[in-house]
Amino acid sequence: MSRQKISNSYYGHILKGNYSQPLKDHIARCVRNFQGFDRMRTPAIPYIAAWHETQNVIWYEFVGRQLIQLLGCVHTDAAEFFRNSIVERHIYSTVDTPEDLQEVILKSNELMERKTELREEVKKSGILEAVYKISAADGKTYWLKDQARIEPFKTDNIFISIGNLTIVTKEMEAEEHLKRVQKALHKSKQKYKDLAIHDNLTGLYNTRHLYHALDQLIQKSASSGQIFSLVFMDIDNFKQVVDTHGHLNASKALQEIAATIKTTLQKPAYGVAYGGDEFVLVLPGFDKQKALDMAETIRQRIKKTIYLQKAGLKVHVSSSLGVSTYPDDADTLSELLALADQAMFSVKERGKDSVCGISYETAEDRGQLGKSFSYDCQK
Repeated sequence: MSRQKISNSYYGHILKGNYSQPLKDHIARCVRNFQGFDRMRTPAIPYIAAWHETQNVIWYEFVGRQLIQLLGCVHTDAAEFFRNSIVERHIYSTVDTPEDLQEVILKSNELMERKTELREEVKKSGILEAVYKISAADGKTYWLKDQARIEPFKTDNIFISIGNLTIVTKEMEAEEHLKRVQKALHKSKQKYKDLAIHDNLTGLYNTRHLYHALDQLIQKSASSGQIFSLVFMDIDNFKQVVDTHGHLNASKALQEIAATIKTTLQKPAYGVAYGGDEFVLVLPGFDKQKALDMAETIRQRIKKTIYLQKAGLKVHVSSSLGVSTYPDDADTLSELLALADQAMFSVKERGKDSVCGISYETAEDRGQLGKSFSYDCQK
């Protein structure tokens, strides 16, 4: 293939078009070399792609026979067929170290939307490295690793991409399998982590999470000056529900009561299944009055809700709730819980179905649970 003679196997545009002689000579040499390379039937698929700087159309000056077979097309349609066969494109870039790679995955529709932007990036970098997932003519999926250098010919406003495609299907499928395994493992770990801190019956947090989270909340509040409140809640006369409707229905009722708590509280507030028919509400940022108001809202919603309707029953329950506040009432986890429990017990003594706050009578009494308390009861 020379300046005067064009091989019959040539199907590009540049050698036949109105382009500079240096560009034509360069393309002729590359095509001749790649034809010999292609005849060797190596795993690499050589290609020469070209595009005009002011146009969006890419064409092949040369492409190896193996890609033509994969695409099931003629040489002149190879660029279009390849573009339409792409399922997704993976680009890898180093973040900090060679071992720390960042993977960017673009689906076929995203490639079309960003083709101008991506082409500009390639022009600036001078290299192209990507992995393509394609749907071939035989109905199978293949992975092709693309490595190329970009050469600009400013006189002709032409860019040339000289590179090769390597089939890396086995490697990428192994990598995809590893990703799926890692994702499943992560999901499994997360599931067990969630199970470790959630109550199996109600789905609320359990006491393991409560003690750990309250320790952290106290430390954070001590340094930031943030207040928070605890509510200790007990379902009144719940044993009657068990005795009347059985343990299974009673468990379902607890699930439904927990759902009432969940839908009433908004993050960062949350509920805890403390044990049996007892619950604890953690209310970050709530002072005593705000906590009393929230406790009263939950008490009313529980009382108004009809439980076990799906089981064909109509069960009504009431609740008793006690409130303590950090740091006004106490500054340790055990004391806050004990005070909220004491306030709830006070409600029980006063006839149940109410909300009550608690505080020490005097500053000197603080920290001594045997001392006198003052109560702020809603009813």
